Amino acid sequence: MARDSDAGARVKPRRASAALDPNRSTMRRVSNRRVGRGSVPPPRVSLTPRSSLVGDDASAPRNRRVPRQKRAQPGPKLATRVWLWLVALVHGGAQLLSTRALALRARLRGAPALPGAEASASTDEEIRAAEGEAAQGPVGARPHTSRLMQVITVCLAMAGVWGLARFVQRHLTTAPAFAIDAIDVKGLARVDRAELLSAAGLELGLNVFARSPEDVRARLLRHPWILSAKVERKLPSRFAITIQERAPVALLVVEACSTTTAKSDDDPACDEASSLYLVSADAKLFKRLSGKDPVDLPVITGVARQRFASDPDLQRRILVEAVLLMHAYRNSGLWQQNPLGEIHLEANDGYSLYVGEDLTYVRLGAAPFDQKLLRMKKVFERLEREHARAEYVYLDNEQRPDRVAVKLR
Repeated sequence: MARDSDAGARVKPRRASAALDPNRSTMRRVSNRRVGRGSVPPPRVSLTPRSSLVGDDASAPRNRRVPRQKRAQPGPKLATRVWLWLVALVHGGAQLLSTRALALRARLRGAPALPGAEASASTDEEIRAAEGEAAQGPVGARPHTSRLMQVITVCLAMAGVWGLARFVQRHLTTAPAFAIDAIDVKGLARVDRAELLSAAGLELGLNVFARSPEDVRARLLRHPWILSAKVERKLPSRFAITIQERAPVALLVVEACSTTTAKSDDDPACDEASSLYLVSADAKLFKRLSGKDPVDLPVITGVARQRFASDPDLQRRILVEAVLLMHAYRNSGLWQQNPLGEIHLEANDGYSLYVGEDLTYVRLGAAPFDQKLLRMKKVFERLEREHARAEYVYLDNEQRPDRVAVKLR
C-alpha cells in the first residue's frame, strides 16, 4: 500500500505539469491517437503562438473569437434631419393647441371635451391642477376666473406657435443646407443661360426659399423672348426651369411720320424714326430688333407710326392678317419656288406681296386670301412652263375675281 501511494504521489505531479502545458498535452494526445483504415485523419494543430493570432496579448485564450466590426451606416442628411425635427415640433404644438382648445370648448359648453368620460375627466383634472389656488375664491367669481385662465392659456399657446413659425422661417432662410447648388434649365435656344438666370433672379449660393417658383416665373415672363415658363423648387437646394421661347415669323417696319405737319406735341410717337420690331407666331410685337436677333424673315411694310400707335384695333388687325397670310402662302406650296420676301399694306388696307428672286409684285387686295393664292399658284405654274417671268400680277379684281392681270418682263 505504501508503494502504491508513493507511485501515485510520483505520478500526480507529472499529470499536473502536463495539464499546465496545453501545447505539450495536445501534442501527446495527437501522437498517441491511432488512425485506422477508413477513419478521418486528425485535424492539423497549429503551433503558431497565440500572440500572432490575436494582437500582441499572449495571455488571451486560444479559442477566443475576435468579433467583426460592423460598418457604420450613413446617417440621414442634414436637410432630412432638419425637416424631421421641424415636423415633430409642429406636430407637437398642434396637438397641444388642439387639446387646449377642446378643453376650453368643454368648459364653456359644459360638455365632454374629448370622446369618452375618462379622457374628459383627465383633461379637467389637468386644468384644475394648472389653475391651482387661483380658482379658489367667491363662488360667483370661479367661472369668470376659470375662463380667463383658459383664454390666457390659449393665447400663450398661439403665441408659442407663432414664435415657433418665426423660428422655423428664420432657420429655413438662413441655413447653409438650403443654399442653391444647382439650377437645371431646359428649352434655351436664343437666350443665354446667364441672361436667363439674371432675369429669374437666381444664382448659386442663394437660399432656396429666397425666391418662390411663382415669383421666378413672373420674372421670366417679363423677358421678351420667353413665351412660357415652368419653375419647380426641388428641396433641399435645387431649381428646375423649363421655358418655351417665342418663334419670330416676320419683321414689322413702323415708318416715321411722312410730313412735318403731322408732328405735334400731342403725338410724341411721330418724334421717333422708323424702327423694326419682331412679330411672333401669335401675332404680337414682342421686342425691337437688335444686333443679335434674326433678320432673315419676311418684312411687313407700309405701316405708318401715327396711325399704328393711335389705333390699337388697327394694330391688332394688321398683325393678325399678316401672320395668317404668311401661313396661307406657306400652306399653298408657293413658298418653295417663290419665297415670300415682303408683305406691303396698301393705302386702301389691302395687301400686296413681293415674291421670288425677282421680287415679283403681286397685288392681292383684302382678305380672304385662300382663293386668290390658288389662282396665283396657277399663274406661276404656267409662267414656269413657258419659261417666262412676270413683272407684276394683279389678283385684286373684286368685280371679276376670275380675271388675273399679268405683265411679263
